Amino acid sequence: RPGPAAPLPAPSPRELPVKKKQNYGSVHEAVKAGDVEQLASMIKSGAAINKVDLPHKFTPLHWAAHSGSLECLHWLLWHGADITQVSVRGWTAAHLAAIRGQDACMQALLLNGANVEAQDDRGCTPSHLAAAHGQSYTLQTILRSGNVNVSDRNDWKPVHYAAFHGRLGCLQLLVRWGACVDDVDNNGNLPGHTWDLITLRKLVKSGIININERDDTGATLLHKGQ
Repeated sequence: RPGPAAPLPAPSPRELPVKKKQNYGSVHEAVKAGDVEQLASMIKSGAAINKVDLPHKFTPLHWAAHSGSLECLHWLLWHGADITQVSVRGWTAAHLAAIRGQDACMQALLLNGANVEAQDDRGCTPSHLAAAHGQSYTLQTILRSGNVNVSDRNDWKPVHYAAFHGRLGCLQLLVRWGACVDDVDNNGNLPGHTWDLITLRKLVKSGIININERDDTGATLLHKGQ
């Protein structure tokens, strides 16, 4: 009868993992790596908490939202990072969290007062960008705080963006939240008239849209497809 298994030998000190102190070239690099200890050290040593990098003009908070560095994002918010500062394209940290689908970061930003209807240079809000990029979980988080039918500069709603980019999951979510599928944009286009063919077939089959709906010029979806 075999005896009890012999215990594994303890690792030698040389085998134990040792967390190396990284030397980052900027506070932005520390945030991208999710290294909150180095972030705190660099800020306390004089690095500006809202310093922008090139060429994007991202602040550390932008990079935290982009990278999903949640611990760094919390630290930055607790220490007064500017939640309203925008990049060269007019993006706040919330816009970037929407694009990247960083849901936990989006929740933290909203809890700390981020404007869910802030518009970028094209008039897009975080909900437009989440819909365009197919980030349905983050879109739902935004919808709990925002307007499902918010418009961009061309009067496109999030539902137009979801349709145009073929984001069926986001489209169905928006409809459940009360998105107006019969709203026209500045050119008289209904959301259905921006949909790609594969998405269109799915939506007609599911009954979400009416294939005979006409836009401002009298064109139906069948006319648009010819």
